[in-house]
Order: sequence, then C-alpha cells, then structure tokens
Amino acid sequence: MTTSSWLQLLPKLPQSWKETLVVKTVNGTELSVQAIIRVDESFLVVRGRVAGTTEQGQVYFVPIEKLETICIQKPPKDDEMKQTLVEIFGPVVIDVPKLPVNPEATTIFKLSPEAQERLKSLGNSNKSSGLPPADNS
Repeated sequence: MTTSSWLQLLPKLPQSWKETLVVKTVNGTELSVQAIIRVDESFLVVRGRVAGTTEQGQVYFVPIEKLETICIQKPPKDDEMKQTLVEIFGPVVIDVPKLPVNPEATTIFKLSPEAQERLKSLGNSNKSSGLPPADNS
C-alpha cells in the first residue's frame, strides 16, 4: 500500500479493530497493538508490544513508509467488514464472489476424458516395459 492509503485507512478503522491489530513492517518486525495513539503523515505511534514478547505498554514510532501489512487478530464478521470498508473507501469496484466451502472436497482439478485415457495408456505401457507404475496421486 502507498503512504496515502495507510493515512486514509488507519484513522478510520473502528476502535474494536484498532485494539486487536498486528502491524508488520517491511523488515519483518511485528507489533501487537493495544492502541493507536497518533497517525501522522510520516509516522504511526502505537502502544503495544513486539509480537511474541510479554512487555506490555511500550510506545513505538513506526515510519508509515515502513508499514507492510496490518492484520486484525479478531476479525469482524464479513458483513461488518464489508460495510466498514465501504464507509472508508466507498463502493466496491469489483465484488469477489464467495466460493463454496466443501470440507470433503479433495479434487483439485479434473482431467478430461482424453487425458484420463492417455494417463491409463501410459500406466499400461509402464507395466509392459517393467517400469514401476506412475504415481497418480
């Protein structure tokens, strides 16, 4: 994201999101945020701790151009998130369709009938040539 994108986004985040953020910088440092104290043109001031530590309440000055990612640790429901993002950025330009989730699905892709026959013929030729069978998993 650009500096102007961060400057547009950060002040407008709902308070409940701000209290559960993890800020990741371009050098890989992750900060667990308790509160955003200030958003300036060139830096972000947060109270929190370095992820993975227990030292609470430290204050960090993070250069805006060094922000890589911001993660919401306790994400809101999809409807709330969509509504909030519309309030911040305006209407959606391209709506990404929600894919159905089927936990029993194991097929990544399906071969055409021609490809299945070709695969069978390759397996048969390996059997006749004495080569080990092809791994089709």
